Amino acid sequence: MPNYLKRFEAKWRRYYGWAIADYKWFFMFFLSRFKFIRNLSAYFFCQPHESQKSCQEISCLDNIEEDEIVDFLNKDGLYVGINLPSKLVKQIHNYVNVSSCYGNEQPQFSFPYMDKEIAEKKYNETFIIGDYPDVSEDCLAVRQLEKDPKLLEIASLYLNAKPVHLSTKLWWSYATEVPISDRLNFAQVFFHYDLLDYHSIQFFFYLTDVELSSGPHVCVLRSHQNKKLTHQLSCFTGRSDRDIINYYGTDNLKFVYGEAGLGFVEDPYCFHKGIPPSRKNRLMLKIAFGVNNYRIRSRARKA
Repeated sequence: MPNYLKRFEAKWRRYYGWAIADYKWFFMFFLSRFKFIRNLSAYFFCQPHESQKSCQEISCLDNIEEDEIVDFLNKDGLYVGINLPSKLVKQIHNYVNVSSCYGNEQPQFSFPYMDKEIAEKKYNETFIIGDYPDVSEDCLAVRQLEKDPKLLEIASLYLNAKPVHLSTKLWWSYATEVPISDRLNFAQVFFHYDLLDYHSIQFFFYLTDVELSSGPHVCVLRSHQNKKLTHQLSCFTGRSDRDIINYYGTDNLKFVYGEAGLGFVEDPYCFHKGIPPSRKNRLMLKIAFGVNNYRIRSRARKA
């Protein structure tokens, strides 16, 4: 079976399982692609704002203004500059150094990150990514970020609701010479938007230095507010570079580069993608929030 058919089959098997697990997710997945539905749903999920900050809780993030960040998100769909303290970056690296990741998200391909080449020979596999599915339970620094009052406040202000934690993912993207068709099985290397909820928000943190050769994230600014109608009507959320550039223009493409610890927040309804690393591996953390608690979350590590 060709790779693209295998990807299609695997994706729809997963979606079918999620739809059976929670019919509300099924309706959300098909309806939330339409901008007018997203706008209408705000009347149902919007709540009076309650500050997520508490005098008993101290944020690990300094020098950020929640209102300013939300203004950028409303306008552009992206804000870059939520930086992690070096101490927290070191704590996450300490976790990575003593934990095993799953090669290509397969539990049977478990290995310490430093032994990647040994593991590839042992399993006769080429690893494109390596993820840590238990990071929320096992890494104190990540749990601290999930409950950070400033991150929760940003999410609450943007979502106009009490944020619901949807998922957390920590993963390596490896600088591996493989065909794009193989990389597509484990990474989104084409522009796409994510249907996580009617309203959602994602925080990303680089845990290694990221330049062009190490796989920067790319966001299409303002595509969460200005999405082409045919992009909403299609059953597929992915689009080619040419299609994106022809409609949104190159001026709206934002490449995110930075040192380890750089953080940014994005509306996943924006078109975005990750460029495959070519020379340096990239370690990245993603924390997502929405407005609904779908039952599929306990069954899915990847959204």
